[in-house]
Amino acid sequence: MNKIAALLIILFLPACAHSSAQKDAVFQNAPIDALMAGCYAGTMSVGDLKERGDFGLGTLDALDGEMVVLDGSFYQIKQDGKAELLQKTATSPFATLVFFKPTFEFSSGEVMDYKELAAFLDKKIPSPNLIYAVKVEGEFSVLKVRSAARQEKPYRALTEAINEQKIFELKNIRGTLVGFRYPPYMGGVNVPGYHFHFLSADKTIGGHVLDLEGKDLRIEVDQNRVFLMELPGTEEFMKFRFEGDSEEALAKVEK
Repeated sequence: MNKIAALLIILFLPACAHSSAQKDAVFQNAPIDALMAGCYAGTMSVGDLKERGDFGLGTLDALDGEMVVLDGSFYQIKQDGKAELLQKTATSPFATLVFFKPTFEFSSGEVMDYKELAAFLDKKIPSPNLIYAVKVEGEFSVLKVRSAARQEKPYRALTEAINEQKIFELKNIRGTLVGFRYPPYMGGVNVPGYHFHFLSADKTIGGHVLDLEGKDLRIEVDQNRVFLMELPGTEEFMKFRFEGDSEEALAKVEK
């Protein structure tokens, strides 16, 4: 895993910095390895994150559920799978956002599961080496989703904390997959490959997607060549020692 190559394309900006380039960039407020290691304290408010994107995903302070950002609205998927609008004061330790502008779009009439959807998308994107924001709308006959449980200090590593997750199976439900595809060389910075969260059309339920079965899906893809990360300034992050390779642990947590 070449993490150095990934870091070379990151621009580290102070919290007050704003530029026109940010409107065309994927933004992130921490590396995924920090979350994997147990850095769950919120570092940016929803109010601040709204200035960085209107589409995305993440989690909340203390790993309190899943976050879905769609059409500029920020939702918390609680441990019971129910969705609630987030206040501007809520904070996140890890979020990935973009101002979504589709580069291209297409549809699929075939029934597909998660792996088939990923393979279908891989055939459509022009290069595996860029970052893509992906919106998938449609009817899902089956969705297997999860939501993390709020943690208490001292925080455990994500591989341990995720044992308390609640897994739900949703059937015959319409909604939207909100996700990203990161290239393999960005492992440690974000999740390599596809990472989706789901929000139902009525905005009442959702979660981190583990598997799915869908048909007649409408897909929009926003291709991105600019990636911005604002590293946390918290004492927790400043003093944390990153050790080992999280690739195997990340695969366990995501799937």
